[in-house]
Amino acid sequence: MTTDDTPRLPGLSAADTRWLVAEAQRVLADLGETSTVLEGVALTLADQRVMGLDNLARTVSRLPRKRWARAVRDQLTALVHVRPDTAPAIEDLRVKLWPAERADDLTYEPLEPLPGVVAVLAAQGNGVSLEFGKLDLVGERDEAYQAALTNVAGLPRPRHTRRRIDPHSRNSWVDFLDSGDAYGAARVVVLPDLMRKLRIDFPPHGVLVAVPTKFELWVHVPVDEDVVQTALSMSWLAHQTWAEEPYPVSPDVFLVSPDMDAVRLVRPDHHGCEVDERTMLGLVRAMASPDGGARRAS
Repeated sequence: MTTDDTPRLPGLSAADTRWLVAEAQRVLADLGETSTVLEGVALTLADQRVMGLDNLARTVSRLPRKRWARAVRDQLTALVHVRPDTAPAIEDLRVKLWPAERADDLTYEPLEPLPGVVAVLAAQGNGVSLEFGKLDLVGERDEAYQAALTNVAGLPRPRHTRRRIDPHSRNSWVDFLDSGDAYGAARVVVLPDLMRKLRIDFPPHGVLVAVPTKFELWVHVPVDEDVVQTALSMSWLAHQTWAEEPYPVSPDVFLVSPDMDAVRLVRPDHHGCEVDERTMLGLVRAMASPDGGARRAS
């Protein structure tokens, strides 16, 4: 959503969002499904399934306007006919990131790649993604996760832009990784591999990471004391994105080491932020040490 609370899906204006929601309801009605609008950006079906429209919005935003109606019909037809009681193919397994508080009803212990953020087992079908609250359809937990992580590592590279987020900090460069699929933030589970592919240095003292929505993964490689201001600027932007965009994951900024040990570095809220001063000081000292922070900042 935008700051004035006008519903808006990714890549679309408020007017186009209204069109997409209305068109989706019309197509669903043609397919024999009744639906109600949820927060202006999703639909709830009669069987209580929630149908998000964010992936569809991103799809149509990249197409000529004359192809929008067909794209809506094709994707919703696939969604309506998906069978949630069918075991996924092993190559379709993925993970999705959820805020940890959403995981109370899971019947298995999920991975927790970041503090307060869990990676839930999921699968990608033909234009449809499913999330699994139990292991009935995916088999043994560790084997399912191993396959899911391998498949996430094999996903196409996300769109990659790099910009300085604080004009007063010369080294406040952040790599913004944005994916059109539902696994943009989930790529954090294979962060070292992803950074190698993108040729981004992963220093021994770690990198700053944010996953404000399920589409986005942000990375900052700290090089000097500018990291303090960069972390604060990054947290402000992450909180804004988390609060305003559909499918939020976390507003926090994390320090992640090359071996995927993660610490919450900044926790923002509407009034300010809470900084883990001990971890921040350890990071600054690690960068200044003669060995370049070969040991984990702490």
